[in-house]
This record gives sequence, structure tokens and C-alpha cells, in this order.
Amino acid sequence: MQKDLSVIIVEDDPYARDFMSLLLRRDWRTRVIGEFGSHSAIELQHALRQQAHPLDVLIVDTEVPDDEAWPTKVAQILRSLPAGQMPAVLYTCTAANERILGQILDVAGSGYVAKSEILYALASAVSAAASGKFVLTPGTYMLAGGLDLPEETVLLDGSLPAANFTPREKELTRLGLLFNLAQRDIADDLVVSTDFVAEVMGKIYEKLGLREILSGEKALETYFEDEKLLARCRDILKQVPASAVGKLGRKAPWMSTLAFHLLTIPGITEIDLGKE
Repeated sequence: MQKDLSVIIVEDDPYARDFMSLLLRRDWRTRVIGEFGSHSAIELQHALRQQAHPLDVLIVDTEVPDDEAWPTKVAQILRSLPAGQMPAVLYTCTAANERILGQILDVAGSGYVAKSEILYALASAVSAAASGKFVLTPGTYMLAGGLDLPEETVLLDGSLPAANFTPREKELTRLGLLFNLAQRDIADDLVVSTDFVAEVMGKIYEKLGLREILSGEKALETYFEDEKLLARCRDILKQVPASAVGKLGRKAPWMSTLAFHLLTIPGITEIDLGKE
């Protein structure tokens, strides 16, 4: 299936940049077509003008030393692009800042998300931004009192799917679902048995709701609202053998892919501005 949304990441922290790129490349909806570790306006403008493919979403880190006007500069760069080529802009932060949120609203950005709060659900934030919604996470939303938010504002909480995982389960989630390592490789890395890895992965799948989906106790619609993602997961379920329900711990491509989608779907709240 062709990936719909093209993304460029502007982030000077190499760890954060690599992790965001991993999440977007792992998700079937998004493809990364560029990464930049520099906050140079000239370099960014040149790169955007040289793109061979249309850009849907630009992810931009807002924490730039000695440049408090960086979000405004990004908006000015985008306004200089040819008509019809302006992407949605999703701004990120480590610590939410009310002044920055005000700037983003002034320049008609597409969202302001804290990296620790969007967590694994970055592709969902990208998808929401590309669809015309304004995206916030809990910490950035707390700063919005008194500010005029766009009509279609959504609050995404990416911490919910993994909230009840143990430290060991979180570790195997990272290795098995995000990095997509084979269970034997995980066992070698952690110096444990493959049976132990299978047992823990089974608990992870269960907590994510995979057993209930496979048994028919819960419909996919219980977990997925995005119609394209829902269609994708229906296609995955068509690959499931009848014997799979009782063998959650044994990794199969369809199983880890479905579990990845369950892990990376955030809690979503449509903000009713009429009640603000």
C-alpha cells in the first residue's frame, strides 16, 4: 500500500530526530523525505524549494537557542513557496511555552505537541495536521486558556496505550514493536531466553487488546477512528490464521504490525470551543 503523507523533520537533537524518523518510517501512512539538523532559515528555504515531491507536513522543533522568532521565520519561508506548495506545519517542543504557542497560532501553524506526550503517536499527529486539524497534547493545551484556538482543534495523548506496561514490557515494546527486532535478536540483546521474550510479548499484545480483536470480542472500530487506518487493519486481519488466538506471544509479521498500530494510536479528544 502506498504511503500517503510525505514529511520533512527539522530537529537539531539527533536522538529525537532519529526516533521521530523511525516512527514515521515504521507507520504505513507516512514517509520521511528529508531530515535536517540545522535551524538555518536559508538552508530550509533552499531545501523546500528543491523538493522533487510534494510535501504534506513539516515537523519543526521550536526550541532554538537565541532565536525566539523561529516559528515566525518558518512561516515566512513557507509563504515564499510557489502557490499550492505550502505544507501543514507541526511544531514540537520538550517543554511547552505559552509565548511559542501564541506565535504558532499567529502564523496559522497546524499544531504544537510535546515530544514526551505525543510519544509513539507521531504519525497520528501528522495525519491530523495534514487533514486540517490543529493538534495539541495535554501540556500544550494547558497553556491555551485565553487564546483563540482554531475551530478544528484536537487533543492527542500518546501515552495512553502503554500506560499500564511494566518497565520490562516497555523495553520489549521498544525492541519488538518499534525497532521490529526478531525475538531471537531481542533474547540475545537482553540475555534472556526466547521463551521469556515470547511470554512478555504475549502480555504486551494482550494489554494492547489484540486477543479481544482476534476473538471477535471487540471490533476494530473500538480502537481505530481513522478510516484509512481502519481499512489497513481490516486487511491485516484477513491474513490471520484460525489458530492465532491462542499463540499471541509467537511473533508473526501481521501480529507485530497490528500491535504496532494499536500501540501508536493516541487518545483523541475533539475540543468543543463552544464550551471554552
